[in-house]
Amino acid sequence: MEETFRNLRKINMKLNPAKCSFGFEEGKFLGHIVDKQGIKANPSQIQAVLDMKSPQTKKQVQSLAGKIAALKRFLPKSAEKSLPFFKTLKNCVDKKDFKWTIEAEAAFQDLKKQIASLPTITAPVAGELITVYLSAGMEAISALEA
Repeated sequence: MEETFRNLRKINMKLNPAKCSFGFEEGKFLGHIVDKQGIKANPSQIQAVLDMKSPQTKKQVQSLAGKIAALKRFLPKSAEKSLPFFKTLKNCVDKKDFKWTIEAEAAFQDLKKQIASLPTITAPVAGELITVYLSAGMEAISALEA
C-alpha cells in the first residue's frame, strides 16, 4: 500500500476518503465482487436471472438480454447462447408479434443452469502458458482464456 500511495503522490493524485475502502478482504468493484481469489459475478445479478420467469413480452426479453450482458465475462459463448433471445426480438416489431419459441425457452433454461455455477476469474500466473480458445460462427464470436 505504501508503494501505491508513493506513486499517487508522485503524480500528484489525491483520493477522496469517502470513496475509498482499505483493509477489506472482499469488495464490490464495477459490478463484480473482487477478493484475493479473483473476480466473481455479483450474487444479486446472478439471483436476478435465476428468479426470472420465462419472458412473456418484448420488454422482458430486453431485460433478460441486459442481465446476460452484465454477466457475459463469466459466460463462455454468451453471444451464441443468447441468439434465440435476439431472434425473438428481431421478429417482434409490435406487441402482438411477440412469440417465445421452444428454442428460446430451452436456451433460457440452459442459461439459468450455467449461471447458477459461474466460475471465478483469476489472475494469470507469471510464466504459465495461457491458452485462448476462439469460436467463430456465422452468427457469433466467442473467446475463452484457459
